[in-house]
Amino acid sequence: TAFLIIPVITWMANRWGKRRAFIYATAISIVGYGLKWWGFNPDNPWLMFMPLPLMVFGIGGLFTLMMSMTADVCDLDELKTGKRREGIFGAIYWWMVKFGFAIAGLLSGVIMSIIGFSPDTPVQTESAMTGLRLFYSGFPIIGTIIAILVMRKYDITEKRALEIRAQLEEVKLKKNK
Repeated sequence: TAFLIIPVITWMANRWGKRRAFIYATAISIVGYGLKWWGFNPDNPWLMFMPLPLMVFGIGGLFTLMMSMTADVCDLDELKTGKRREGIFGAIYWWMVKFGFAIAGLLSGVIMSIIGFSPDTPVQTESAMTGLRLFYSGFPIIGTIIAILVMRKYDITEKRALEIRAQLEEVKLKKNK
């Protein structure tokens, strides 16, 4: 579903700007994370797939827009410092992504242990199911809300990005003379 969302995210970004598209897409994913509450249903395990199309908006927005937004930040940084440091920005970005995946993997086992999930039991206890719902809906919703709050401060509009690019080209022309 992520491949299907990329054109939608691109359309949103072209229509409303990268920041608003990111915030809207991420907000849509909160609905998907909330639907996970009902997706953990032992009577109907197929419900587990219900939230995926909505959750992918957040992931699609993140991976589609973040690199473009990072490029805008790199241009602004070059304008301010005179140095191209996209390697540093890219390394930090991907380090954080990998760190997030590592923490998620680590916490998954810890969470399963805390809530009393038993892989050998065909039917989980009600407290284990509630724990699954709380952790696998609640944590992503909290993280997503934090991401939205952080991105509200991103102020490089498409117009501003084009102005920065033009200023950089002007500086390069002056250097080459």
